[in-house]
Amino acid sequence: MSSPAPVEPQPLDARLSDFSSRLSPIVVKELRQGMRTNLFVIAFILLQTFMILCMLAGLANPGSNDATGFFWFFIIATMMVIQPLRGFSALSSEYQLNTMDLIQLTRLNGWRITFGKWAALNAQGLLFLVGVLPYLVIRYFVGNVNLVYDFSAILTIGVASALATAITIGVSVFRSIVLRGILLVVLLILGIVAINLFNYSVLGRSGGITPDLANGLLYAVASVFGIFFFLSFGASRIAPLSENQATRKRLIAIGSALLCQAFHLLGNSEEAIAVTGVILGLACIDALTEPLPIFSSIAIPFRRSPILRILGIFLSPGWCSGIFFFLLCSGIWVGSILLWDLTASAKFFTNFEGPVLFLSLCNLIIFPLLILHLFFAKHSSHHFTFGLYIFTQASLFGITLMATVIANALGKWEDYVYLFVPLPSVFIAGNAGGSEADEAIHFWIAVSTFFVCVCFPLLRQHRSARAFFSTLWQNSD
Repeated sequence: MSSPAPVEPQPLDARLSDFSSRLSPIVVKELRQGMRTNLFVIAFILLQTFMILCMLAGLANPGSNDATGFFWFFIIATMMVIQPLRGFSALSSEYQLNTMDLIQLTRLNGWRITFGKWAALNAQGLLFLVGVLPYLVIRYFVGNVNLVYDFSAILTIGVASALATAITIGVSVFRSIVLRGILLVVLLILGIVAINLFNYSVLGRSGGITPDLANGLLYAVASVFGIFFFLSFGASRIAPLSENQATRKRLIAIGSALLCQAFHLLGNSEEAIAVTGVILGLACIDALTEPLPIFSSIAIPFRRSPILRILGIFLSPGWCSGIFFFLLCSGIWVGSILLWDLTASAKFFTNFEGPVLFLSLCNLIIFPLLILHLFFAKHSSHHFTFGLYIFTQASLFGITLMATVIANALGKWEDYVYLFVPLPSVFIAGNAGGSEADEAIHFWIAVSTFFVCVCFPLLRQHRSARAFFSTLWQNSD
């Protein structure tokens, strides 16, 4: 039996043209595998083909709205649908192929794994956008379009694609196809909405209107946070529980929310309040669905001083600290609304309608925690409960739809429906429908719901909560 032929070393110029050793190994791995897939090659060829067809249509009929609509349709479809779809199995495939354990044996932590997969996919997405740039210049000379507006649209699509890819990668950690399927439907709906919005913007603004810079910066802050949040979401699910991923996520959420308050001064108060609510809401949902790990390696950094111990109540991992973090976020959101009252004289809290809406939105986030700790107390202490949280929210949404239909059918008796079904989402639906129910009664129901949702999990799991506080506050020596 002859011995195998020795492997000849690569030439020096070939090795120098290879990926730099400074790049993360996961980025190099994903780039090499991703750019060889049929989906990437076919998508790139089809995009170029459709761009050529759109240019020919534009030459035949300069300034045609149909040609402009098809031009942006194919770009958005590629970047907002096809590109994010490639991340739906980014993390789950590693478990299916039994390669996640091998990756975790290296020096790559959970964050570097998810960030590397996201960076590799967006590097391929950047190739799509670079391939489109020549056609933008051709449209400028042929179709008499606003080149600055087109470049701003391309930049917006790129950021939105990066966010959508981060969402799919973060949620791909779930092995359940149902959860990822729900996200697929949501992503398709968002993609259709984005296509319609861009078609309206391009076709309806033929004269070219400069986009609002303040809104652009505000949404850029929200997009950067969303990318970080969903990548950290996936990283925390593949990392061991002894690794603290929560503190960084919560601090960046608070920092992003405080940064959004600067837009009150620019006259974008309503947008700033909405973006602040989304940022803090996502951070609270993630915090409330974390398990309660009681590890000394996590608690020791918070024991170094009394101030750090107090901060540990809000920033350490687990749903127990997540409740106090939720209270802190609620206070920040109240401050944002009060700042709106000062800058725009909105008078949000002058009657019961504003506080009821605010408390109902807060209860909408924390109410599923009451259900989880009522029926799944043991599971909530040792496992992530995001899947159960989504299932609970979906069930409450179904109940809300039925209650709203019944209330509309009863007419003048609709107020009794809101009293007998005191769910936060039902109150929000009643507020949106212009219900004339007694707002004082709704206010006290919302306050009671808020108090019960905060206190019941701590009382229901008082042993775990006591162990958490004792581990956090015991002497470091």
